[in-house]
Amino acid sequence: MVKELRLFSRRQLMATASLAASTAAAASFGIAYASPLRSTPGQILGPFWPTQAKPDLSGDLTRVPGSTGRAMGQVLHVSGRVLNRDGMPVPNAKLDIWQANSFGRYRHPSDRNPAPLDPNFNGFAELASDADGSYRFVTIKPSSYPVDANIIRPAHIHFDVTGRLNRLVTQMYFEGDPYNASDRWLQSATRPEALIVRPQLPTPDFEPDSRIVTFDIVLIDG
Repeated sequence: MVKELRLFSRRQLMATASLAASTAAAASFGIAYASPLRSTPGQILGPFWPTQAKPDLSGDLTRVPGSTGRAMGQVLHVSGRVLNRDGMPVPNAKLDIWQANSFGRYRHPSDRNPAPLDPNFNGFAELASDADGSYRFVTIKPSSYPVDANIIRPAHIHFDVTGRLNRLVTQMYFEGDPYNASDRWLQSATRPEALIVRPQLPTPDFEPDSRIVTFDIVLIDG
């Protein structure tokens, strides 16, 4: 009897150790045992996809090659992860990013907004996610802008994300923007709150007047 109890305890110990090891291994690879994540809501591509500009590949949209100046406006340090609904990272996802400048104007021939262009800001970048799905870039906070006499769009940044299996076009908005509640495109999203970020105060290694935002992007399958 004692021998059987010892054997059973030993088996229990081995099984528990095996389970713990499996759980740790799963966690290290990003496997999620909780409920699946909800995919990021899609948004329209919009009329100002940068058809003529070459994308910035450095991850710093606040500077233009060949210029010593820096874009006008509040600097944003944007980062996040590209994941699938199981919480697994999507490595090497392509992210195209474009936006208006701090005056609310796109560098696009179809943008008739009389707001000025910024010679130190092109507003278009191409990135790739790292092995853990992470991405990061530096930009400036865009301004809201008029669509017509009665419609003003809130500040937002466009994302076109292409993973191994899925493509997602979406937009990132900012908490506290007075035009969020009336924006037909944001409010048409299945979960508008999933597209709104809250800028945070910077860490000591960033500019003291800059802000940090985190925007995770969830694709259906990756």
